[in-house]
Amino acid sequence: MSAYKKVMKQIHASEEFKDKVQKEMMEFEKKEKRIFMKKISLMVGSLVACAVIAVVALTNINNDISIDLTERIVVVNSGPAAKAMVNIEGVITEVGEDGMSFTLDNGMKVVVTDKTKLGIDGPTAPAKEEQLFEPTFRVGNLISGFTEDTNADPVTAAAIYTNWNFENPIR
Repeated sequence: MSAYKKVMKQIHASEEFKDKVQKEMMEFEKKEKRIFMKKISLMVGSLVACAVIAVVALTNINNDISIDLTERIVVVNSGPAAKAMVNIEGVITEVGEDGMSFTLDNGMKVVVTDKTKLGIDGPTAPAKEEQLFEPTFRVGNLISGFTEDTNADPVTAAAIYTNWNFENPIR
């Protein structure tokens, strides 16, 4: 009879073992499913990011509309005469894709925004058409301007007074 009880205990232990193994297998399957879903999420997210980048790139490629910076020059001759402070000066060596940022030969990187004042004004300022200001920024142009923070990288121009290529002017 004792052999019978031993076998029964083994069978009982086997049932416990089966239950534990089954629970562990279910937990493992859940864990594997979570990992699989994370991988799928990463792949879908990467695909969406690539699609967004492609759309942005394609819209920028088709934007070949050139910006005429001279249209933003406003000459007001009613102010007092004074010398302009210049702390941005050099020759453009590289122009950004946006056409509104550039690097000078001294290594200074400059960004021109909608708030940047273009051209010279004041009582002694020449007419808009006579100013040394080309309609676009391009490599080889001589730049003079002003920024409030010369330590920034890139600096944001508060004013650009001159944008001219003496060797090959556009206008």
